Amino acid sequence: MPTWDELREYARDKYKLQDDEPGYFSLVFRVESERTQLITVRRVTAFDSDWIEFRSPVCREGQMDAKHALRQNATFAVGALALDGAKYYLLYSIPLATMQTEEFELPLHVLARTADSLEGTFTTGDEF
Repeated sequence: MPTWDELREYARDKYKLQDDEPGYFSLVFRVESERTQLITVRRVTAFDSDWIEFRSPVCREGQMDAKHALRQNATFAVGALALDGAKYYLLYSIPLATMQTEEFELPLHVLARTADSLEGTFTTGDEF
């Protein structure tokens, strides 16, 4: 069970962070060949507890039909698509109090690959 600061330190030691702020950090995760995917990890409070949210952009609102996004959600083992502002994001959250290292690494890798695959389907390039 890491604290938020311990989780940030773990990420700093293992990855090169693009952003490193008190409430969040982000990294550019390298996926297939030369493609990359931005993952933002932030601490949020819900149900009187700290949670960790993983967030990765997928495409702009007009690039994916909302019904398709809902149907895609039914196929994911980890995460769900959400429309925030004018972009779709792939999101996943876990309570910090029970999180282990594997529970940080696995969603990070799965979300990066899944978001990048969706991005490749719905955009013309490697936008995010």
